[in-house]
Amino acid sequence: MPKIGILVASSNNNQKLGLKLQELALKENCEVELINLVDLRLPLYSTIEEQENGIPETALDLASKILELKAFIIVAPEYNGVMPPVLNNAMAWTSRATKDWRDAFNEKIVGLATHSGGGGAKGLQAMRIQFQHLGANILAREILTTYEKPLNEETAIAMINTLAKLSEA
Repeated sequence: MPKIGILVASSNNNQKLGLKLQELALKENCEVELINLVDLRLPLYSTIEEQENGIPETALDLASKILELKAFIIVAPEYNGVMPPVLNNAMAWTSRATKDWRDAFNEKIVGLATHSGGGGAKGLQAMRIQFQHLGANILAREILTTYEKPLNEETAIAMINTLAKLSEA
């Protein structure tokens, strides 16, 4: 059974979207590891923080979970035209908690999703740039929902099935 990680960087509408994607993935016979990055309450990454306090146990646990997975859906809102700070911060800690900064996402398959009160496209673009830089293979199709545009479940299921298929290859 393929296993998909769903990384959520929100405690509101994007969390609801992540939970719906989890529900759909389970119906498609996928195992799911949903991780809400907000709940981890990671300290703000800086070299000073790392030097003074080391890598938090929570960041080590997150990196360990990510290393075990081959496929992900990243669900995050757009903040000021980019991704939310909690996502960028979690990726900063994850890159420091592995042997090589790209280990967690290098050659992994990633789908991107957002619920946005505004446009959302710039946030998806920012996530695409970051995860490509981390070595991930990003799916071409994305999920963008708004208050006026609900989730197209067929598109979501297609993304889930693509992730499952490619992660088993």
